[in-house]
Amino acid sequence: MPLPTRRLALCAGLLFLATSLAQAAEGAEPATPTTPAKRRQARRRVSSVPRYANGQTPAQRQRSEEARLKRECKGRPNAGACLGYAK
Repeated sequence: MPLPTRRLALCAGLLFLATSLAQAAEGAEPATPTTPAKRRQARRRVSSVPRYANGQTPAQRQRSEEARLKRECKGRPNAGACLGYAK
């Protein structure tokens, strides 16, 4: 690594260390995330209702599953997955 690059890296490291120590001495909170993804992640709240990968709640998923089975099992014999849904 060339000498100017080493000096620049050393100065950047020392500057980071100095600002971190100054914030710790003041008792200040660390800076808020600057990237949009980190801000969204910081704002995200934990939901009390578990959700599936497609964003549905368990009740919504059950309703859509029942509707799908009724639609697919129409007129078919009452066997297998269609048991109870064919009419």
